Amino acid sequence: MRSLICRTDGACRGNPGPASIGVALYDAERSGADRPEAQPDATISAAIGTTTNNVAEWKAVISAIELAAELGASDLRLLLDSKLVVEQLNGRWRVRDAKLAPLCDEARVRLDRFATWSATHVPREQNSQADALANEALDRALRGGPASVVRRPDDAVRSKPVSRDEGSGDDASVVDGAATRLTLLGTGASRGVPRVGCRCNVCLSRDQRNKRLRSSLLIEWRDPATETPCAVVVDPGMDLRQQALRVGLERLDGALITHIHVDHTGGIDELRAYTDAQEFVMEVGAAPETCAELLRRWEYAFDGRTPPGHGIPALRLVESSPRMQIRGRTFEAIPLVHGRRPAHGWRSGSVAYLTDVSSVTPSSRARLAGLDTLIVSALRDLPHPTHQTVDEALALIADLGPRRAILTHLDHDLDYHELSARLPDGVVAGFDGLVVEVSAR
Repeated sequence: MRSLICRTDGACRGNPGPASIGVALYDAERSGADRPEAQPDATISAAIGTTTNNVAEWKAVISAIELAAELGASDLRLLLDSKLVVEQLNGRWRVRDAKLAPLCDEARVRLDRFATWSATHVPREQNSQADALANEALDRALRGGPASVVRRPDDAVRSKPVSRDEGSGDDASVVDGAATRLTLLGTGASRGVPRVGCRCNVCLSRDQRNKRLRSSLLIEWRDPATETPCAVVVDPGMDLRQQALRVGLERLDGALITHIHVDHTGGIDELRAYTDAQEFVMEVGAAPETCAELLRRWEYAFDGRTPPGHGIPALRLVESSPRMQIRGRTFEAIPLVHGRRPAHGWRSGSVAYLTDVSSVTPSSRARLAGLDTLIVSALRDLPHPTHQTVDEALALIADLGPRRAILTHLDHDLDYHELSARLPDGVVAGFDGLVVEVSAR
């Protein structure tokens, strides 16, 4: 029986006001796990919009219960600094607030899945870690960062050493000007997961890491000259609106396109939210052949006739051959083979993103040396005419030797846990919302 200890907190700046939750989970078998200073094994830090403090407290508990169940707990010990939640959860106090009653009911129903559970009140000073996670979410939301950051025990990429003396060919001039934050907005294939109408085990899975929007990447950094926050999206696809709302993406400085397929470009019209709000013309980088097709399909967005702020995307195409600059950062287009159609990956400093690829030429491999983080597609196990298999992706990773690698563009053939269990050290399966920090070099 796996036993977990859980500490939660709901924060609210104003009542009602901007609210958030913090959750810290600990393996009860670990020595000292019940001490307030113990380091958590899994955490949630999430902004939840405008609500009351009591609603935030209940939502924190529900999120904790859901994550504990996902991690396979059969015994759950809740240590909470909300006397109200503890007494109502144990049935000793009536739930008089109509807004809280359904939350209490939901928590009790979810707790029925555990063999045993308990809820105990603890002093606020013993709940500092959950409190810090909740306040971190509110501060992050004010900066325009992701609304929710979830860390699970198996999310950490197990690093393997890489020689920093390795050359990087033509990319030697491309360096990280500042620490980089990567968020996988989507990790699914062209039809997403679950597929419409499919009843396979992965499509029916309750594990959120098996629910995949179309593949897309958010890159965030600070302009080294001005310290201004900057953000670029790679592949504004069909799910961009949903992805942006999910992470609270309020600012974009540019977009990069890997190839013309609609699952990677279908959200171009959504970029108007940013060109309108920021009142600027956004640069969109792509290879020359992709630029020509983008102009044909979205002429109204790229023709330059409508200024920002008029409900039409104000975009400017930039032929990135071989590189382009956005807010002080260099992005290099890496030619890839995508079946019979050309595609491009993107490298910036020590980070590279390669999606929708069937093979990588020796010349492109030479431009991918010395990586810290490689995000690369691995569609499925069976061969595919236009995409790498998992084994082919792993062979590419072994050849390039990044410090860590993350698999993306995963179809419904791949279950998150089954895939994770067979990956080598330094490689993890990606999932929607995964956040990776890359230190400045």
